Amino acid sequence: MAGLNLQEALKQVLEDDGKISKYEAKVIRELIMADGHVSADEKTFLEAALRDNTFDESAFELLSAVLLRSHLKD
Repeated sequence: MAGLNLQEALKQVLEDDGKISKYEAKVIRELIMADGHVSADEKTFLEAALRDNTFDESAFELLSAVLLRSHLKD
């Protein structure tokens, strides 16, 4: 998924089964953390993704932890 933006990555991981797995969540996390911090746009993206999509339990925990840590750093 190199070179993808977050929206494209989310669309691709949802195409196969409509659900985000732990592995797919790790890929999204790596895209977000590539520059070492979570931007305001990335926080907005994560909030919407967590609210509007289906995750397996470990994937939800993984990405919600990224969002929580980013809010704690602010």
